[in-house]
Amino acid sequence: MIKVESKKLSSEECKVLANITKSARKGTPLESERTVEDVARGIEDLSTNDAFQILIASDENGNIVGWTYYYVAFPLMDFINGFFPLVDENNEPEKIALSLIEAAKRDTVERGQSRLEIELEFPTDAHRAHSEEYVEWYRKCGFKFAAEEVHMKSDLNAIELSEIDPPQGYTLRNFSEVSYDMLEGPGFQTLKNSKEGLFLSMSHTEQKVTLEYFFDKSKSYVEDASLILAREGEIIGFVITRLKDDEPEIGPVGLVPEARGQGLASYLLVRVLESLKDTGSTTAYLDTTITNTPARKLYKKYGFDDVYYKQFYFWSP
Repeated sequence: MIKVESKKLSSEECKVLANITKSARKGTPLESERTVEDVARGIEDLSTNDAFQILIASDENGNIVGWTYYYVAFPLMDFINGFFPLVDENNEPEKIALSLIEAAKRDTVERGQSRLEIELEFPTDAHRAHSEEYVEWYRKCGFKFAAEEVHMKSDLNAIELSEIDPPQGYTLRNFSEVSYDMLEGPGFQTLKNSKEGLFLSMSHTEQKVTLEYFFDKSKSYVEDASLILAREGEIIGFVITRLKDDEPEIGPVGLVPEARGQGLASYLLVRVLESLKDTGSTTAYLDTTITNTPARKLYKKYGFDDVYYKQFYFWSP
C-alpha cells in the first residue's frame, strides 16, 4: 500500500528525496554532477516556498519511496515542471508514480483548481525518448496532450533588419499606454484564431486568466520592445517583451485575424528587434507551437533558430 501526503519536510527527509532523485536520474539525460547535499538544499528551498507543494509517497513500513511537486502559478491552474514523479526504481515504480499523480489531481480538485498541467522539455532527442515513460504514466491518469512548442533564439548581432515603413492608417503605442480592457478583446480574437495549441486547450475562464497574465503590467516588461498596433483607435496587434534570466523573451505576439497577410507582423517584430538591438541586447528568445507554420516562417526570416522543444499535457476534473 502506498500512502501519499503533503507535509513540511525535515532536513533528513529532504536528503532521502535527494537520494531518490539522484538514483532515478542516474544513467539518464537528466543525470547531473550535483551532490546529494546540493539536491537536498534545493528540495528544502522548494518546501519552504508557499508557491510549491511537495507530495511524498511512503510504503507500508513508512519508508519514503517517491515524490513529486506542483507549482501554484495562477488562479485555477497548477503546474508540474519537469520529469516528475521521481520514484524508487526497486519498489513498484509505476504504482508509486501513479499514486503521486492521482494525489496531485485530488489536491487540484480540493483547492478548487480547474487544471493540472505538466511541461516536459526536450533539449535533445534523448530527453524526448526518456519522457515516454512519464507520458505513459500521465496518460494512464487521464492527462491529454495539449501542444508541442519550440523555443527559438535569434542572434541579434548576426541579423540585418531592413527598413520597414510604418503601415498607412496605423499607429504604434507603448504597452504602458493601453489598458487591459482595451487588450482583452483583441487578445481573445488573436489567440483563439491562432494555432497556439496550449491556449486552445484551455477553458474560456482559463484563457481569461492567461490573458490577464500576458498583459499584466505589474510584471516587469521591456518598455520600448512592448508595442501595441492600433487602427482608428482599435487594437489590432501586440508584442510584449519581458526579461527572463536577464535575456529578452518575446511573447505574446498577435494580430487580429482580419489584419493578417498585410506585413503587419513583420513590421511589429522588426520594430521590437530594432529596439532590443539599440539597447544593447545581443539575443532574443520566443516560443511558438510547432504547428504554427506562418509564425515559425516569420521568426526564421528574422534569424530565430530552434533551440529545444517542449510538450504540455493537462488534466481537468
